[in-house]
Amino acid sequence: AQLEELFDFARVKPVYLQNKFSPYDPGSDHEARNQHSVMEWALAHGLTVVGYSIIKPAKTSYYLEPLQDPHVSEIAGRIGRSPSQVLHRWALQLGLAVIPRSSRREGIAENARLFDFLLEEADMRLLNGLASLSAGTPGRRCPAWAEDVYGLGALPEAM
Repeated sequence: AQLEELFDFARVKPVYLQNKFSPYDPGSDHEARNQHSVMEWALAHGLTVVGYSIIKPAKTSYYLEPLQDPHVSEIAGRIGRSPSQVLHRWALQLGLAVIPRSSRREGIAENARLFDFLLEEADMRLLNGLASLSAGTPGRRCPAWAEDVYGLGALPEAM
């Protein structure tokens, strides 16, 4: 709603939107709980979405760190990449610009090797589904815009 208001009155429209972006909350702090995707809205309005802290969980999060998520680790092991590379590549394939950072020489070199591989569609779907896995509950598909690849919506509702 705030972005729409800004676009309604701004004579010079923004050209990019910088947001925290993780597989648990892709696009904003509580994107997974929203009915609409900030990322999809921004891309539809010609904004470049810049994702930061892709490998870091929210400060108040009870989730695993994305680098330790078993789904991410399995994909990384299968394709011979680090979990960090998998997550940054996932964001790039979604159409985002990313801001990887490292103070270690090895980490900087690893961050530079994001453009010599692609994630398969099945892996992209599994990573996209982490938002629904982290926000959904049995019998309730959440967020509504994400594919329920893990089948939470088909489970009986929690009592």
